[in-house]
Amino acid sequence: MKRRHQVVLFAVLLLSLTILSPSFDFRGSQHNQGRNQEKDTYTGVSSRNQNTSAPLDVMVSMSKAEFESFQKVAKEVAASIYVEINLRNVEPDEYKEVLDQEFSLGENGDIILLDSDQVQHYAKKGYLLPLNATTLSKALGDSVAELRGITEWNGYQWAMPFDVDPYVMGVIPSYLNEAGLQGFPQNREQWSKLIKESQTKSAPLISLNIDDIYEASAWLSYLPPGMSPDQILRMQRTSMTNEFQQGISLLGELQPHIITMSVDPVLAASDDKVPTPMFVSTLSRILHADEAAKGRGTFSSPVSLQALRAVESRSLVITAGAVETDAASHWIEGMSSAVTQKKWYKQTKRLPARKQESEKEVGDVESRYNMALNQSWFAKESPVQSIENKMMIDRFQKRVQQVLEGEISAAQYVSSIRKTVNP
Repeated sequence: MKRRHQVVLFAVLLLSLTILSPSFDFRGSQHNQGRNQEKDTYTGVSSRNQNTSAPLDVMVSMSKAEFESFQKVAKEVAASIYVEINLRNVEPDEYKEVLDQEFSLGENGDIILLDSDQVQHYAKKGYLLPLNATTLSKALGDSVAELRGITEWNGYQWAMPFDVDPYVMGVIPSYLNEAGLQGFPQNREQWSKLIKESQTKSAPLISLNIDDIYEASAWLSYLPPGMSPDQILRMQRTSMTNEFQQGISLLGELQPHIITMSVDPVLAASDDKVPTPMFVSTLSRILHADEAAKGRGTFSSPVSLQALRAVESRSLVITAGAVETDAASHWIEGMSSAVTQKKWYKQTKRLPARKQESEKEVGDVESRYNMALNQSWFAKESPVQSIENKMMIDRFQKRVQQVLEGEISAAQYVSSIRKTVNP
């Protein structure tokens, strides 16, 4: 009888421990099919097997030129900590499909460079290792807080921010002066002056890449009171305010003065000159163009820049199936060091994700391109809201392209987005 009571007490104790530990998994595998993946959190950290020297498998997706630079710094860091790495570069168009397939098969290697806004998605599926319990816990605190917030979920940090490339709007300052402006337009009246100048010169005002939906939406978000899909949905749904009506009117007036391209305007520049006095691009492309001009100035004329709310950011993650987790975290720590971050910025012109280095480079950029001081390089909404906004932009990609190409009116653009969500 006493033995029976002991068995019952043991069972109760075991059940209590399980309830108190919602992330506890008896099987400890990312392939468990029965668990609730939205709530479960992988908390185990494998110790590196000191008796083996298996190389770390690292997967990225970038251009050929960028990958050559990445190989160099990645191998330098690996050599400094006495580990070997196998690097694999996947075509951008195939990256998501390859990721999903290899994650599902458990063949995803040790380390992956992910778009930061994809980190939560894969963390919720149980495919990533939380970094809190690794040697990266201190280095995480040195990263830019806004970037770190994007890769946090369920109280854990799932990635180390690596780099960031903000979207910016550029303008030839002399064009602003001719329109009677001292800086970038901030309201409808100032935009109207630029439209009038464009009409006087019988030339387009602004160019942007229609195939980069985030670039296009970043510019729409700058138009007062905010005309990107996510901003439209946050507006009052029952009636059109006067301010919003003016926004629709402004977008309609701008439509004839927009040039849409299938490439970035900076990449399409001829003789160091973009096709329009205003354009939207990424900071890295502008810095590369400036460097290529060899002291003649960006696009043969001085350029002023305005930061837009959207950024491209990438982070390094350790997969849940990684065996060499200690080596992986030490390598990521090396890639996130001040020395490596400075070297990566010099080669790629993508801003460091390390706070101190990022602030220095941003300060230099603001001074070099006559930017207003203390501009916000990141959206003010929460990381969760930022990810949701990007999903909303993806959803209405076709509508954004249509309104910028003049296939539908500004009013139709706004109406179609609202009707889709609230038919």
